[in-house]
Amino acid sequence: MAEAKKQEVAVKQEMNTRLSFYANQYTGLMERDFEEHGLVFDDYSKQCVMASMSAIYNLVTSNKAAMENLNGSNLRQVIGQVSSLKLNANAVPRECYFQLRNKQDANGNWYKEVEMGIEGDGNDALLRNFGVGVKKVYPVWLVKEGDEFTYPKHKGVEITPPEWEEKGLSQKVIRVVYPVEMDGGKIEYMIAEREGVKGNLLAHVRNNLLNETFGICENKRKATDKQKAEIKAKKDEIISALLGCKTLEEMLACEVARPYMSAAWRETSEAMIVRKMRNNAIKKHPKDLNAMATQSLMQMDETYQQTQEEIAENANSEPFVVAESEASDGAAVEPEKVAGEVVENDENVPDFMKD
Repeated sequence: MAEAKKQEVAVKQEMNTRLSFYANQYTGLMERDFEEHGLVFDDYSKQCVMASMSAIYNLVTSNKAAMENLNGSNLRQVIGQVSSLKLNANAVPRECYFQLRNKQDANGNWYKEVEMGIEGDGNDALLRNFGVGVKKVYPVWLVKEGDEFTYPKHKGVEITPPEWEEKGLSQKVIRVVYPVEMDGGKIEYMIAEREGVKGNLLAHVRNNLLNETFGICENKRKATDKQKAEIKAKKDEIISALLGCKTLEEMLACEVARPYMSAAWRETSEAMIVRKMRNNAIKKHPKDLNAMATQSLMQMDETYQQTQEEIAENANSEPFVVAESEASDGAAVEPEKVAGEVVENDENVPDFMKD
């Protein structure tokens, strides 16, 4: 019994040591990235980095994976998202979450990447911290099926506030409303509907289909034209089935598409729907973001991810021939180092991030 207790303590000490190592390494990297962008890496951003590293470490180890096997650039990007957007994984309620996604490289090998998503209260934090002209964000209204709701009315420049009366007839949220006080004292109401989440789910499935081969070939990038046509036909069939659904519930129940929905969409669909509605309600409001935060929000958008994947997939798909005179006349130029890029001889980058 004593020996088992001693072993348990040793395992915990090793985990804490490894977690501290990764947390310290990425805190240092974020300090440098912020400095290169002319930004201040304040104490709260540092706190967000530490909280996210703890959450990611627990996620990875609970999935029987190893931190050293993760893509270092991907992990650096995710930590950059957390720190630049000031989202705290330890906040209650949570402001962000992490998940592992399977990806395939150019050689057809599968690997895992960390992905960050914004929880409901993370949207509040973004609006509160970065919303242009925002003075105060009031608690969100979760309007449920059966509740009485009256939309705002406009008369010239005057707005009659919306009205909401809870009836308690259902737990199904059909609408979210953010009452937001602006700097001049005016109250604005940011509203998103349940049906608007259909676009989010469609983008999610499209994103998950990007590297899918349906067993037609082992590596999509090495597929023949005939195999590519077969893969495209299968994808079109799935997307057409989703587009043919009249409601969000029908989309979630779509048999051909369900295998390409994440566990969060399948098993906790109501929570995911509310999360997406809250995001949809505030994302149209202008935000005063620095360059890092702007890039972070863009990277988390599923439509943007899909576009980038398609660009990478089609890059160099046709040979690009350079005329001999152009090749010989071009002067040698030293590659410019991009902020956030992992460079092999960078002494500040941990060994596990170097090729």
